[in-house]
Amino acid sequence: MTTDETSTENINIAAAIRPLIVSDAETVMRFCSPLRHLLFGFEAQVIQSCLVLPPNSGIETFLWPGIEVIDYPALRFPLFIRQNRRRLFAHVEKFNPSIVHCLGTSRAIISKVISKTFDIPAVLTVNSPYQNFLMRRIIRSGFSAVIASSDKFVESLRKFNPDIAGIVRQVSTGTFVDETCACFSRPGQLPSMVMVSDFLEFDTLEPLLNAVRHLAVDGYEFVIVLMGRGPAEDKIRHFVKSTGLSQTVSISPEIRPLRVVMRGADILVQPHVAERLDPAIVEAASAGLAIATDYNNANNILQNNQTAIFFDGRDELSIYSVLQKLLDDRQFAAKLASSVQEYLRSSNSVSTMIDDLLRIYAQVSSEKQ
Repeated sequence: MTTDETSTENINIAAAIRPLIVSDAETVMRFCSPLRHLLFGFEAQVIQSCLVLPPNSGIETFLWPGIEVIDYPALRFPLFIRQNRRRLFAHVEKFNPSIVHCLGTSRAIISKVISKTFDIPAVLTVNSPYQNFLMRRIIRSGFSAVIASSDKFVESLRKFNPDIAGIVRQVSTGTFVDETCACFSRPGQLPSMVMVSDFLEFDTLEPLLNAVRHLAVDGYEFVIVLMGRGPAEDKIRHFVKSTGLSQTVSISPEIRPLRVVMRGADILVQPHVAERLDPAIVEAASAGLAIATDYNNANNILQNNQTAIFFDGRDELSIYSVLQKLLDDRQFAAKLASSVQEYLRSSNSVSTMIDDLLRIYAQVSSEKQ
């Protein structure tokens, strides 16, 4: 098929598509940037979409005029379930969607109900490869496709959920890559690192904190910002204060948009093992940061010593050695950063993501008829 024929096919598909995107507050805030890119891609192809979100989800500040949002549930009381659904269905009927796209499993049931009520297909983007028996039943009976963001994620989904393996599809996260590379691009500025994480357990972050402490003791000058919130935050703050790292380590809640933070840093450090492609990694890679992460996070984007550098997140010496190398060899760090930017430009563009989604939408719609 020629480029012109492909373009014509996509235009024809787009003209018939009206996606209703259903999600929850936690998912849309965690995946704020990918969602914005998705909506921008739809708008660029003149595809009218609509969001179904809880009231006061916080996403409104990151959207632009013209994006239609339906609040659900409008009334957060158990006694108003019927009223909430009647209101939701009235708004959905007015929008007249052609497909339901559920982001995250927490809204899978209401997405399935909308799909059944309006006799339109539904697809589900999942954030974890581990789905319990009940969720797999919901997926089998209510969704025509399950979407994952990377080859490793697709493999894990099929491995742990063989009963839905046949409907798993990969759609790479689309992003807009900065023209400049942030990594060590500001001569004379103190090297800076960023880590984005849920502070769930102190033990999982202790190897990184010890590595940072040893680097500081050995005379390396840098700053690292730990962004997140969680039950381990008090222990992290106590460690930083008791080890004299207050001038080196800064702790803050996650700042959005993440891209703005990344553009002012040099290195992203992610010591935890991610179940899926971490949006913080995509934003850091798009901004041109050198990415240092656990070796278990290898995927089609992150390849050791090519687009990232790996360590053992449980071993402080391994983390120390990797961060030391990046601080000592800034040319190597900048090369990693520019290489991952080039990969994203060629494989993770927003237009590619939208084209892949449109093909899935068209396929499940034709199967529904």
